[in-house]
Amino acid sequence: MPDVLPLAVGVFAVFVGGMLGGFVRWLLMRQIPSPLVSTFAANVSAAAVIGFAVAAPGTWRTAIGVGFAGALSTLSMLARQLGEMAKAGEFVLAAKYGVGTALAAIAASAIGVYGFGLG
Repeated sequence: MPDVLPLAVGVFAVFVGGMLGGFVRWLLMRQIPSPLVSTFAANVSAAAVIGFAVAAPGTWRTAIGVGFAGALSTLSMLARQLGEMAKAGEFVLAAKYGVGTALAAIAASAIGVYGFGLG
């Protein structure tokens, strides 16, 4: 019979991390009045957290990277916002926002990784 304890610990870690990440995302959405800015902040912050999680040991990496950052990020909201911009004919704004978010997220994840002496 396989040992289910590591699986249970991993599931619990994702659950707790997800609850905390979801709460932080909710706070960002409430405290930052602009939906574009709050979505940007959530996604870039989540990318930094994922970079940081690379340095964390096993279960912590799961809780932080999968649970917390997964719940903090809101890529579905980004997709919706980009779709609304495209539907409104705001293609330049959509391109700037989409590419800007991607580049900022890459930079944030690099800072998360290299900021903790991994690079």
